[in-house]
Amino acid sequence: MSDDTRDLLVHGIAAAKAKSKDEARHYLQWVIDAPDAEPDQIAEAWRYLAQISDDPKEQRNCLEQVLAYNPADPAARRALAILNGELKPEDIVDPDRMPAPATAQSAQPAPARRFVCAHCGGGMAFTPDGNALTCEYCGRRQSLADVTDASAMLEEQNFTVALATAKGHSTPVAVQSLKCQGCGASFVLSPQTLSTACPYCATAYAVEQSETRALIPPEGVIPFSVTQDQAQRAALDWYRAEGFRVLSSHALPTGVYLPVWTFDVGGEIVWNCLTQVGEAWLPQSGSALVYENDLLVAASHTLSAALIEEINGFPLDRLTPYDPRYIADWPAETYQISVSNASLVARWRIFDKMRPRVEASMSDSYRNLQLSATRLVIESYRLILAPLWIARYRCENRWYTLVVNGQRGTVRGETPRQGVSGWLSNLLGEP
Repeated sequence: MSDDTRDLLVHGIAAAKAKSKDEARHYLQWVIDAPDAEPDQIAEAWRYLAQISDDPKEQRNCLEQVLAYNPADPAARRALAILNGELKPEDIVDPDRMPAPATAQSAQPAPARRFVCAHCGGGMAFTPDGNALTCEYCGRRQSLADVTDASAMLEEQNFTVALATAKGHSTPVAVQSLKCQGCGASFVLSPQTLSTACPYCATAYAVEQSETRALIPPEGVIPFSVTQDQAQRAALDWYRAEGFRVLSSHALPTGVYLPVWTFDVGGEIVWNCLTQVGEAWLPQSGSALVYENDLLVAASHTLSAALIEEINGFPLDRLTPYDPRYIADWPAETYQISVSNASLVARWRIFDKMRPRVEASMSDSYRNLQLSATRLVIESYRLILAPLWIARYRCENRWYTLVVNGQRGTVRGETPRQGVSGWLSNLLGEP
């Protein structure tokens, strides 16, 4: 970086802040055309050119130039979102002075919907086949396509806009929720629920123990297609494959919707290291392109890390816009991990995935390999609900959990550390 170019940029920024637009353009354009200007200097010149312009088309062009040098630049992305009408300046918040969270009193109430059979007046429940409502009395079925708004679209949310605002992509709604005192899991309850049991620890509750909370509703849901009987058979096959022998009766698996964040991530991972050339170690740098569509991150800590991996087995082609009828008879766990914290997990997973690729591309001996995410961009996100069947078993006086994928029927379970070699004498019985 030459002193002359640095001075040009300083003069250009000062003129822009003083509203001397012609003078600012003169210096800033000089920086852009300077042969010794560094990428960061050029990007900064384009940023201030956008600020002094009164032409939206010119502003957009300048901001896009900034993003060409640094795709992850948050200020430029926010400015573009404002220019495109996706973000209102008055909605932007200071992250160090966040407003008080929405309360149940200030949130919009969620509609209490009750589904009644037009034939006999009986209650209708959403069935595990993922396609219809069925009357509990006369068996009449109503296709989901007949009761779902055909114009409803499952949209991904702008991540930059979400981080810039307090409410994110949606206004919180007041929902009936229940926090289990046994394991700490929290669930959304349908308005007509009178009692329920925690699917993770089987603790029973009545509605009087519930509370009303303000939560961001999910964008989409993957409906159950595996029935309870099918989940039970899959669990039994898993027990036998692991060497367990079932000697007593056992409870059926319990269905639950698990909250999951999905992220679309692009950009590049920048790397640098020292490579050996003869007897010398010389600096080398490069980059690797990144594009991840629908990277999944669990929004709950309830399941263990081993079991939570099952979220990667959900077919997202079955994802459909969220509708309250999907959880009419199924508990849905509320999210415990914010979208901003989940985005950090997404970045970490990309780092973990890209490091072996970068290492494999190195042809010479190297050391001190460092990766940077400064040019990595999280473009969009969604909160979805994924179906799981939860079962528990006891071995040697300890309880273990297994999950059955509610769409595919695959099973993933915890096992005793010492391995499964003995008999399971009491499966899913009382603790």
